Amino acid sequence: MCGIVAYAGQEARSITVLLKGLKALEYRGYDSAGLANVVEGRVQVIKTPGKVADLQDALAAAHAQSGTIGIAHTRWATHGKPNEGNAHPHTSGLVTLVHNGIIENCQELKSALIEKGYHFSSDTDSEVAAALINEAYRRSHDKQSALAYAYTHLCGSFAFAILFADDPTCIYGMRKNSPLVLGIGTQESFIASDVCAFLPYTQRYIELDHDEIACIDDRGVVIKTLSGEFVHKNVKKSDMKATDISKGNFPHFMLKEIHEESDVITRLFERYVPRRIHDLMDTMADFSNVEEVHIVACGSAMYAGMIAKILLEQIVRIRTVCEVASEYRYAKPLFHSRLLVILISQSGETADTIAAMRLAKEHGVKTLALINNSTSTMAREADLVYEIHAGKEISVATTKAYCAQVSWIALFAIKLAMLHHKLDEADLAKIQQELKTLPSLMTALLHNKDYRTIANAIAPHQDCFFIGRGLDYALSLEGALKLKEISYIHAEAYGAGEMKHGTISLITHGTPIIAIATNEELLDKTISNIKEVKARGAYVIFIVADHLSVSDAIADQIITVPHLHPFLQGIVTMIPLQLIAYETAVLRGCEIDQPRNLAKSVTVE
Repeated sequence: MCGIVAYAGQEARSITVLLKGLKALEYRGYDSAGLANVVEGRVQVIKTPGKVADLQDALAAAHAQSGTIGIAHTRWATHGKPNEGNAHPHTSGLVTLVHNGIIENCQELKSALIEKGYHFSSDTDSEVAAALINEAYRRSHDKQSALAYAYTHLCGSFAFAILFADDPTCIYGMRKNSPLVLGIGTQESFIASDVCAFLPYTQRYIELDHDEIACIDDRGVVIKTLSGEFVHKNVKKSDMKATDISKGNFPHFMLKEIHEESDVITRLFERYVPRRIHDLMDTMADFSNVEEVHIVACGSAMYAGMIAKILLEQIVRIRTVCEVASEYRYAKPLFHSRLLVILISQSGETADTIAAMRLAKEHGVKTLALINNSTSTMAREADLVYEIHAGKEISVATTKAYCAQVSWIALFAIKLAMLHHKLDEADLAKIQQELKTLPSLMTALLHNKDYRTIANAIAPHQDCFFIGRGLDYALSLEGALKLKEISYIHAEAYGAGEMKHGTISLITHGTPIIAIATNEELLDKTISNIKEVKARGAYVIFIVADHLSVSDAIADQIITVPHLHPFLQGIVTMIPLQLIAYETAVLRGCEIDQPRNLAKSVTVE
């Protein structure tokens, strides 16, 4: 959500650097963009609703010149409409800033500042923050103390890059509950919400912590505590490559990332099962004292957690609660000493999931973070941290990160099944063999031409329903989310038996229904539900495991997926769901990688 990039260097190329940084941050989702550029000692602000390309046009129309310093932003609207006035940067007095996050005491601060004579031209909380810093600086005449004052008086979450007009040679940065990193180049420095924003110039970075204020210029980075003491920080090197943020020969990042899934799980399995399945006893922590598991997440990560709940309860026989983070943190969960709370977040910065993690830690409960970002807040604060190593995921709608989450969950469930003696040696040998063949099975599923035919049947409709039972219901939830995210079709998932309890009234001629069946015990029940919707005129797409005997007459389209052990079944079954959503969105002319109103990382509540 939102993107920040700032540049300070000896070369007068600020516009080029900032625009390239904003382009790299487009994956986070946004609806306006802006830039503050310092030329001949003056701060010039240009911003516009729309995309970075629109900002580029506005800069060209204004004949904007590059300088040696500047800040830029892509905004995802929270306070006020996505228009030019609400776009960042915002200026108040001598202060110009860009801001990620939400200031929760915005109205209280705004009222006090209005009484002091301040006027506001936007609806944003960010302009209020600029005014607060300016007022503190007006009183103290000291930038460090002004920023420290603002830090302690702003409630909520924020990451700032800040220019002062009376000294436009350096940029200040500070953060609370919102990510910010500092790039260390040669005679140039950067501030950004993600390393990828300055990756073309340097792989060296510093993680800025809470209660710290950074100042960057062409000589480097200085970091102080709020009280003004100097802080020494270790410089890290990102292993991210420029190719990680390139589409290559693919038309969209989403399609590229679906095609990368087999490589992602190969790396994951090599890390945790380098020789044989029993390696899990050493490559994962000791979970022998765990009697209950809570899985807390949002969106697709929560649906990955639903798969974990089914595997852990039905096979391992451990009580498992799976709840969306925004509900869990207020639900007064029952904590105890033999509970493990697993928090799943691709970014490691999801606000509600972080709050849920902190709640568990306050009660002395062990927390495990499953993330794709080693520099994230969750990586720093959780008791146990497991990275999925999916690589940079650019498309807002997750595919390969979800795949990696489900794959790690499978390994975690297998380890617990081994601890609880739920798998014999024959089961383990079968699973080990399937782990080896799984990547090639996934690759084979990518090339089914029926996905476009199915998309042609779905694309004209405004409603689509997904049905399944057990594990297949959990997969249905993710399938429906993918379709609605990128095609803007209203899509809902139901336990197949629930269709008769109201939803079947929505079925009319041609209504698309995607049914999933991979479990032989539940096949007949699911087929019965398919017949019920077919009788009402539905167009049925049936995704079924290849070991099940199914008549061609059951559905309008049938896609078979390889039959695997239940621990691994979800990994292959999700691929058709992702590709059906993708092909449907393409046919509808939707913006695949940056769906409207969505952000990659939801860092505010």
